[in-house]
Amino acid sequence: MAYVVALVSAFLVISAATALRPGRRGLLAVFAYPVGWAAGELAFQGIVLEFLALGILHWWGWPRTHWLALVVNVLACVVLVENLILLGISFDARRLVRRQMRATPQAPLEIGHAREDRFGSWWRTALQLSLHPRDMQLVRNVNYGPAPRHRLDVWRTSTTPMGAPVIFYLHGGAWTFGDKREQGRPMLHEFVRRGWVVVAPNYRLAPGDPWPAQIEDAARALGWIKKNVATFGGDPSRVVVAGGSAGGHLAALLALTSEDPTWRPMEMRDVADWSVRGAISFYGVLEMTGDEAYWRGLGRGLRVLLESRVVQVPYLGHEPLYEALSPYHRIHADAPPFLVIQGVNDTLVDVKVARDFVEEFRRVAIAPLYYVELPFTQHAFDVTASPRTSATTRAAVAFAESVVAANDARDEAFEGA
Repeated sequence: MAYVVALVSAFLVISAATALRPGRRGLLAVFAYPVGWAAGELAFQGIVLEFLALGILHWWGWPRTHWLALVVNVLACVVLVENLILLGISFDARRLVRRQMRATPQAPLEIGHAREDRFGSWWRTALQLSLHPRDMQLVRNVNYGPAPRHRLDVWRTSTTPMGAPVIFYLHGGAWTFGDKREQGRPMLHEFVRRGWVVVAPNYRLAPGDPWPAQIEDAARALGWIKKNVATFGGDPSRVVVAGGSAGGHLAALLALTSEDPTWRPMEMRDVADWSVRGAISFYGVLEMTGDEAYWRGLGRGLRVLLESRVVQVPYLGHEPLYEALSPYHRIHADAPPFLVIQGVNDTLVDVKVARDFVEEFRRVAIAPLYYVELPFTQHAFDVTASPRTSATTRAAVAFAESVVAANDARDEAFEGA
């Protein structure tokens, strides 16, 4: 049993070390995301597992061999220290997010405190549960198009007022997998409890449906919102689009191409307004050519994925096509406000992709862009209801409420003139 506990402890040591400093090459890069994500987001559970293993060993019989007992004790101490560091980093996100939202040059934002959350609570954060509010009304699998994947869910509560603002959330999954039921739930539950209507669609996936099926479906779902969300109490003129990873790419691209009719479905030609009030990108793929100047060693993997499974045409000879689907290359002066959230330790989307997008947006666009950069944070960190997720959720709420309020004030001023 001592050898089993030692092996478990060694695995926890390596996992936590991977979360703190993930590898980016070879086999280390392959395991950096799944292993580092689990350790980084489940640090409290790692401590519990270690104490549980030590308890079982104590019950079974502590090893009499001196060196083996020493190994078990040393590994247990390292596990405890590493996971306490990871926990501290997660809690420190509250301070970092608040500071970075205040530091936005054009329009600093104050975000709320944990005690002001409408749905988040200390026990949900401790257990990292994403159970939905009891009073949430969920309308499942509403058709928004002819394909089997053209289904969306609408979330609201029994007390959501008519004319409520809308969060339109697009799931991630490398454009090849994923489902509307799986991602962004802690944040979306907070929005629902705050009186927003949430719309979460599925969309067609590659390789069975290659690009541009994914952005066409995102546009089709937005068109459905513009035509039908009022039936569910939502205001079609107050939509904020959001997404993570590939969903962050689709959300950003949709927000930046509201005047481009290329991907709009023919059956929705009667929709006049395709704009959104703002866009929220969590660790989004904001540059799609795979240029290593942005990706720092990760671009080749992206390009192989796009060429072989998603776009299914080579990059060389089709450079304008890849630039057209790249949010970085679609930034313009009239772009809507953005909130970009990115982890520094992300081994799927390099942090420099987000940094370069932020720099270019602030150089070109008039609207404000808020950028939150989280140290020691992996891809898809917001799947669990961690202290870090609650902090970024408060940033998302503050951003979304600000862009709705700012546009409302502008519209009222215009009507009174």
